Amino acid sequence: MIVSKAILKRVLPDRLYKLGGVVFLRIKKLFIYTNYDSSQYWKKRASDPGQAAVLWKNIEYNHLYRIEQEKILAPYVMALPAGATVLDIGCGIGIVAELILKLNPNVLVDAVDFPEMISVAKSRYQHTGVTYISSSAEEYRSRGKQYDLIISSACYSAIRDISKLEIALENACSMVKEGRKIIMIDPFHRWSYLARAKYGSQNVITFMSKQGLTIEFISGVLFWPFRDWLANSNMEGATLKRQFEKGEKLLKLLGRHFWADYKILVFRKK
Repeated sequence: MIVSKAILKRVLPDRLYKLGGVVFLRIKKLFIYTNYDSSQYWKKRASDPGQAAVLWKNIEYNHLYRIEQEKILAPYVMALPAGATVLDIGCGIGIVAELILKLNPNVLVDAVDFPEMISVAKSRYQHTGVTYISSSAEEYRSRGKQYDLIISSACYSAIRDISKLEIALENACSMVKEGRKIIMIDPFHRWSYLARAKYGSQNVITFMSKQGLTIEFISGVLFWPFRDWLANSNMEGATLKRQFEKGEKLLKLLGRHFWADYKILVFRKK
């Protein structure tokens, strides 16, 4: 006998019913990888409020992640000379473009994303150093222009069509200057539970090496069990910060790359 959701909702207390739903979805994610048109998904997400358009429901958690992201990017961005060009691929609503220019106001940023995201980015952050460009990552290939630094903040890993993902990576390889770097802070996974695209870090490293880039640095951020727990929770304030910091300490202890949700990969073009 199959019991309908309506019946279960009537006979179970509301909190127990909701908990059961959460547990069911977690178990389902362990075994079932759901593929869909990620471009349409992200275009719709552009209308979500604030950073929820590009990250998670818990706004305070998003802020804590941005602090870590700034620490990762700062040494590379601040080392760029005046007039250097940066590609912020998958710029979302302009948070990273704003961060780049906060760290180094003397660089020029091309910020690329779907028109829906670019529209929001233009409305929230305007700067003479930013040029917003409406395009998907797999379609953007600048004509003759090359960059001193290319940054992907969960852009490449969000392209679920692997052929399109590899086109986007190949584009980046062609657009970065010799001797310059590509930084990815991306949730690359092959495990169904965490995978956006089922494409792991080693897949990325292998592909990039074939394009003439070498891996210079491997690490990670966001201890995935805590990210999964906290990012869409209602936790806030000192309690949230304490749990976030505990997760990052566990990540350092257990292995920054293996246990990270977001992998940090830095490549240099030979």
